[in-house]
Amino acid sequence: MILYKQFGLSAREAAEITADVVEIIRRRLEDNKAVEYLRYRYSGEKLLFAILMIGRLTGMSLALQDVERAKMIVADFSRLIKILEEKGKEELVKILEKEILEETYAEEEFKRGYV
Repeated sequence: MILYKQFGLSAREAAEITADVVEIIRRRLEDNKAVEYLRYRYSGEKLLFAILMIGRLTGMSLALQDVERAKMIVADFSRLIKILEEKGKEELVKILEKEILEETYAEEEFKRGYV
C-alpha cells in the first residue's frame, strides 16, 4: 500500500504536508522551530506522516549534500544494530540513554561556558 494511504490521507493532503516539510528543510529551521510549526499545522495521523516525511527527506538531503557525514551516521547506526543483535534491546536502551545524557550534559556545559 502507498504510504500516505496507510495514514488515511488523500494524495492532496500528502502533497501539502510534503510541501511543508520541504519548506522546513529549505529554510533550515532548527528542530524546535520545525516541531513548533508542524504541531501548529497538524495533529494525529497528519502529524505522524509529517514527522516521517521530515526524517526521510532530511536524511536524503544530508546524504546528497554531505557524503562523509552520511557515512558517519550509517556507521553509527550499524554500531547500534550490532549492539542490539549481540547484547539485546535492554542493553541498547542503556547505552543510548547514557549517550543521550552525556550529549545533553556536554551541551549544557558548553552553554554555561558562553553565558
